[in-house]
Amino acid sequence: MIVSNISCERDTVLQETLDHTDRGYRLMTMFADEGGGQWVNILLRRKDEVVRLSYMPGESAIPLSEDIPSAEPYERLMSEMSGIRFSDGGRDPIVFRRSGEGYPLQKEPYDYSATRSIPIHPNRTVGDDVFEIPVGPVHAGIIEPGHFRFSVAGETVIELNPWLGFTHRGVEKLLEKPVTVDDSRLVERISGDTCVANCIAYSEIMESGTEIPRRALLIRTVLAEMERLYNHIASITGICTDTAFTVASSIGNGILEKVLRINLRLTGHRYLMNHVVPGGIRRDIHDSTLKELDDFLMGLKFEMDELLDLMDNTGLIDRMETTGILTQEKALMIGAVGPIARASGVSSDVRSECPYGMYGELGFIVQGRTTGDVMARTMVRFGEITESISLIHQCIQSMEPGETRVRPSTTDGFHCSVVEAPRGELVHSAIVKNGTLWRYNIRDPSFPNWFGMCHAVPGNVVPDFPLINKSFNLSYSGNDL
Repeated sequence: MIVSNISCERDTVLQETLDHTDRGYRLMTMFADEGGGQWVNILLRRKDEVVRLSYMPGESAIPLSEDIPSAEPYERLMSEMSGIRFSDGGRDPIVFRRSGEGYPLQKEPYDYSATRSIPIHPNRTVGDDVFEIPVGPVHAGIIEPGHFRFSVAGETVIELNPWLGFTHRGVEKLLEKPVTVDDSRLVERISGDTCVANCIAYSEIMESGTEIPRRALLIRTVLAEMERLYNHIASITGICTDTAFTVASSIGNGILEKVLRINLRLTGHRYLMNHVVPGGIRRDIHDSTLKELDDFLMGLKFEMDELLDLMDNTGLIDRMETTGILTQEKALMIGAVGPIARASGVSSDVRSECPYGMYGELGFIVQGRTTGDVMARTMVRFGEITESISLIHQCIQSMEPGETRVRPSTTDGFHCSVVEAPRGELVHSAIVKNGTLWRYNIRDPSFPNWFGMCHAVPGNVVPDFPLINKSFNLSYSGNDL
C-alpha cells in the first residue's frame, strides 16, 4: 500500500479533497490529533493508494460535509471527542455520553468522572397522524445497547433515528502507549467477533519496519477467512430466525456450531482470539490440523448449498425481496463498505483493491448484487462463504514449514492499515512519535454502515426492522469505541 502525506493550508483543504474525489479517491476516515497545535487528518483511498491530507484548523475547521456527505459523522465525532469547531456552526454529538469541560481525546488531563449523558433531540418527523416508537437501549437477550426511534404512520416507517455510543470505552486513548507494549488483547476486544481483522490491522502498524514470515501470513489469512465464515453464517442464520423459518434457522445454527468448534481446534478459542500478534502468530498450527480443516470445509460447502436450497422458499423470498433497500446512490453518499455496499452495486473489496498479507497471491471473485435489499445482502454473504472456503484451501495447499513469529519493529511517523473485515473496510491509523503511539484511530466498518439503516428502513413496515437490522449485521461494540 502506498501512503502519501500532504500538508494543506486551511483555505485549500476542501478543494484538495474534492480534487482527489474527482480522481476516484473515496473518503475512508477523518480524525484529529494534537502536536504543535491541533490538526485535522483526512484519509482518502483509491485502490492501493492512500492519501492523508492534514491541516491546522485554527479557530474553526472547514465543513467538508457540505460537499462530501459521508464526512458528517467524522466531523461530529471530532467535535465531540477532540473539541474541533467548524466554521458553519456546532455539530450534534455522536457518542452521546460527554458534557462539561475538556474533551476525551485531548492531550491535557481529562476528568472522566465528570462525564454524563447528554439528552439528544434530533430533528424528527412529527404530525397529527405520525407516532414515535422508541426501542431500546435495553434489549431482550444479550444484545448490546442501542436506541432507535421510529416515526411511523400506521405501520409504515417514515424516519429512523439511531442513537448509539452507550458503551463507549475510550479504546483509542488506551492504545497511546510505547510501541514495545503488545496491546493485541485489547485490540481483539474492539469487537469480539472481528478480533482477527482488528489484530491484523494493528499488527501491520506495529510491524512497519519488519518482514513477516510467509507461514505466519498464510495462517493469518486462514484465520481471517474463518472469521468471515462464522460471521456470515451467523448473519444468514439470524435472518432465518427473524423470518420465523425455524427449520433453516436450526440447521444454520448447527453449521455455525461446527465452525466454532473447528475454530477451537485451531486456536484454542471459539472466536479465534489470542492468536494474531505483532510479528506473526502466537502459536503455529500443525499441518495435520490444517488438513483436518481443509477436509471439514469441503463438507461445509455442501451443507451451505443445502441450506441455500432450503431457503428457496416462496414465503421467505417474499419477506426478503424488496425489503430494506439501500440504493447505490445512498450507499455511495454515506460511504457504505463491505457486503452492505457490494449488495447495493458498489464493488469494493480491500482484498482485491489493496491486497495485504497473502491476498495478492490468491485468486477469488468479488461478490456483488445491485438490488440492495435483504435478499441481495444474503446472497452476497452466501457467495463470500464459497470464496472464503476456496481461499483457505489455497492457503493450506501453499503452506510450507517455516518461522511463524519474529520480533516486530515500529518506525516513527504516520502509519495506516486497511483490512477487509467480515463487515467491510476496517481502517487503523497511527501517528508514532519517539517510539510511542501518539495518536491511534480506528474506523470500524459499522461506523459508516449504521447510517445506511436510516435510508434502508423508511418505507418498510415496523415488523421488518429486525430483519433489515439482521441483514446489515452491524456491531455496536465496533461503533462504540
